[in-house]
Amino acid sequence: MPGVEEVVLWNESIAKTPWLLRRVNEITVWLASRTAGPINLAYHFFALLRRVRPDIVHVHYAYGSLAWLAAAVVRCPVVVTVMGGDVLFDEQGSPTPRGRWLTGALLRRADFITSKSHFLTQVLDRIGGVAAKTTRVVWGVRLSHFRPVDSSDVRRRLGVPDSARVVLSPKILQPFYNVHLLVEAMPAILAAEPRACLVITEYGADPAYRARLEERATVLGIAERVIFAGHVPHAEMAAFYSLAAVAVGVPESDGLPQTLLEGMACGVPNVLARLPRYEEIVRHGDSAYFVDATATGVAEGVTRLLGDEALRMRIGRAGRAIVEREADFDAEVAKVESTYRNLVRRGPRPLGVLERARVMLAIIWNSLDPAG
Repeated sequence: MPGVEEVVLWNESIAKTPWLLRRVNEITVWLASRTAGPINLAYHFFALLRRVRPDIVHVHYAYGSLAWLAAAVVRCPVVVTVMGGDVLFDEQGSPTPRGRWLTGALLRRADFITSKSHFLTQVLDRIGGVAAKTTRVVWGVRLSHFRPVDSSDVRRRLGVPDSARVVLSPKILQPFYNVHLLVEAMPAILAAEPRACLVITEYGADPAYRARLEERATVLGIAERVIFAGHVPHAEMAAFYSLAAVAVGVPESDGLPQTLLEGMACGVPNVLARLPRYEEIVRHGDSAYFVDATATGVAEGVTRLLGDEALRMRIGRAGRAIVEREADFDAEVAKVESTYRNLVRRGPRPLGVLERARVMLAIIWNSLDPAG
């Protein structure tokens, strides 16, 4: 992007940092202990900050050593954007007690926090009592890009017959996202709509999981009706949504997924798992279609939409209107940029020396005892 410089932690220019810091770095690497890892990371992070001298440090994803270091090392204003899996401790991942504490320390240190939903804001408040400095920023989608577009080239490239009714899986191709339920649902969907065709995108694909789905499709006798589309570039996703009659995403845990907003912007109705947090933005039968996260539930939802053109069109129109009103990327960017400027004018409120030392020690101890 013009005017944007990308910098990385392991940079040759770090050699220009003060002699003492270089010596500490060399010693910690020489020690070759687990302690060296976080100290080495902190050194490089500090050196990068010293070289770049940022006005703002914006952390995306709050659970991890580099994110936690922002609480201990950064002295300028810190913004934290939570994703969902980083703070939904009881639903996703394998957070440790120390990792939970460090994430809470980062959130308390943050000058400003963004979450994609009011649900996530409530979660953050339970973790660290930080709702007062948290703002709902949906991220949104760029409406000029995500809109109904001509999908004939994608249809031709994938070998999808002109008469086929496409069911799209736009989710990450990993077991957590329950794409297998859609494969299991396809026999029932085909029984109701023989023209149905399942297209599976492969962003972040787990090769073993993909192979499992291929094998299952063969066993079910539907392999010819299941198309693995490979990794789809972001620029092409609008055409994939426009190709679809229905999009499906039924993980058992979620924040507010981009795939939902993208599909809505393109006018495609979404079949979703019954997660109450989705109701912040969509309603069953009005702007989305909720189902049980089972193969039977998915089949029921997809066949209902494929069989009712008026319902599909109504949900598609309502979804686009919601995105225009609540999830316009440019409007959300302006909201964050305005906050950036306010933070720079106000100045940072870093943790005290003792608290920063406590965070750093916890990061080191986490490296020595990752399960603790």
